[in-house]
Amino acid sequence: MKKSYLVFFIPLLIILLGIYWYNSTGSISGKSDNDMWKVSYKENRDVSEPTGWDASIKQLNDDKVVVKEIALLENDKTLITLTSFKEGRAEDGAETKLHPFSHESFYLGNAPKKDNIYKASVTWEKDEKVHTDIFVIE
Repeated sequence: MKKSYLVFFIPLLIILLGIYWYNSTGSISGKSDNDMWKVSYKENRDVSEPTGWDASIKQLNDDKVVVKEIALLENDKTLITLTSFKEGRAEDGAETKLHPFSHESFYLGNAPKKDNIYKASVTWEKDEKVHTDIFVIE
């Protein structure tokens, strides 16, 4: 009886570990200290899309804010800065929503280097006050 359980559970465990490993590798992400923003930097595994890593951002709450600037930094060196946002879908399929804010695929780059520090900077306005959140992506 024990042998039949092992024959079933060992392959199942191997499959589940493989799925976990596949989904857990190839991405880094980070959240702002105020839990308002999440940036993900993921390996693009879709063979129909350009190769590289895609950065995306998502607002985690429903506050009505105006995003002024998004920047992605590597060792405090700016990789990209965006300052203009329009709601809609781009030719490559990346979608941008303004409320709550989300921007898919705002940067396509190389895989993160192990010893480098990656950060996101989001400048946004609410009630005529401008705020900047800077946080680590790991």
